[in-house]
Amino acid sequence: MAKSGIGKRRMAALRDGGEGYAQRRNEIIAAGAEVFRERGYEASSLRDVAARLGTDRASLYYYVASKNELFQLVTQQAVEQVVSAAESVAAEPADAVTRLRKLIVTTVQKYDEHYPYMFVYIQEDMNRIHSESLDEVWARTMLQLGRRFENALLTILNQGVEDGVFDITHKHIAMNSIIGSINWTHRWFKPSGQLSGEQLGAHLSSMIISGLAK
Repeated sequence: MAKSGIGKRRMAALRDGGEGYAQRRNEIIAAGAEVFRERGYEASSLRDVAARLGTDRASLYYYVASKNELFQLVTQQAVEQVVSAAESVAAEPADAVTRLRKLIVTTVQKYDEHYPYMFVYIQEDMNRIHSESLDEVWARTMLQLGRRFENALLTILNQGVEDGVFDITHKHIAMNSIIGSINWTHRWFKPSGQLSGEQLGAHLSSMIISGLAK
């Protein structure tokens, strides 16, 4: 009964809670992202998140139902922004080299902007998390977002091949290599380091484009 009661209160607050409720929920999401980044998804708990905020775990259930829901909240919005930006770049009238450079730079900038939220998602075994997720809608949404990003990148690569500026035999291999290069930055990139997200994206894009050029 207690869970049912808090669940109903949470749903009502999500609908009618106002700015104060939204602000506290965002604070919980931010704390969750930090904890997931530091400890990993598997080793983290809502108790860790509560400790980060100086409160108790029970108080968090007014805002989130579970660790899994919190993980979903800290990733989906950031991923949606990355994909939306990639699709906008792919739709621009510029040449393929310019668009590929901008897509890579913009993506890394988004990773920087949403640090550590995006890296929380990237560093985990997402196939495992998707299979364990109780929210099939979220899992499908994230997979669809991934495919949309791939399609945006493929649009640019296809244009580059057609225009004769990219030497690519297997476009899906090139696509996965580019995505892998961007995503691997989660192992070492820190916004407080020597490079900004924009600078890192510029370096990566130069190396990637040099490898693709005829």
